[in-house]
Amino acid sequence: MIKIILNFCFFTILLNANLINSTVIIVDKEPITSYEINKTMKRFNIGKNEAVKLLINKKIELSQIKKFEIYISELELDRAIKNLLKQNNTDLEGLKRSLNAKNQNYKQFREDFKRDLEKRKLFERISSMAKLDFSDIGAQKFFEQNENKFTFFTQIEANIYRSGDMKILENLIKNTRKSKLKPENAFLNINNADPRLLGYLSQIKINDFSPILETNDGYITYQVKNKGGEQIPNFSQVKNEVLNAYVNEQKQNYVRDYFDKLNSKINIKYLDKSLEK
Repeated sequence: MIKIILNFCFFTILLNANLINSTVIIVDKEPITSYEINKTMKRFNIGKNEAVKLLINKKIELSQIKKFEIYISELELDRAIKNLLKQNNTDLEGLKRSLNAKNQNYKQFREDFKRDLEKRKLFERISSMAKLDFSDIGAQKFFEQNENKFTFFTQIEANIYRSGDMKILENLIKNTRKSKLKPENAFLNINNADPRLLGYLSQIKINDFSPILETNDGYITYQVKNKGGEQIPNFSQVKNEVLNAYVNEQKQNYVRDYFDKLNSKINIKYLDKSLEK
């Protein structure tokens, strides 16, 4: 009797484990499990629908990575991480300490970074198939339609938020009213700020936040409150920058169209019908 009970308990545990990690969606032969959905919800603090959408896009990209036979070797990954550390003036131990402070681990970081490199290679491969316009006429037309992208403000009033915890700033950006973090009010101009920072913040809309930036003391984000001293350059002054932006936009549009078309014809099978939109 005891043996029967133990066998039953083992079978029940095994059954529950299979249910927890069961395949619920198949995207072009790539499975999505219920465990992946729950893990994604927890990791990114998002709802089930958002997690499913994120994972479907991830599996579509994975299928294309396999199709184009894109591969990142461990040597290539190590080299890319070394370059990243150099750019951020830190070392491997500094990176690990930073990850630990955010409750992350180096193994997961390597996996994510490798995934990002594969994705970057994929997008480069797809965009290389686009027929691009490099003409001055096309670039000038792009400039006239997007002058705001090249407008420079010499005076920017901003709220500066600093924290040693990136999550605090992420929550701040999501809901400013609930944050207890006090801002540092700053009036930035060409006399007290790096022109590159002014140019960076010039592209951010009033009351919007900049992406979170990492500093030697932690993390920082800028909320732009007001802008003045507007300067719109002539096309000839920023011709190279305009041409680069014009070509990059063409590439981005081509990649976006590629995946839009792929999404419309990709084979997605919902084994759990409750997840189907």
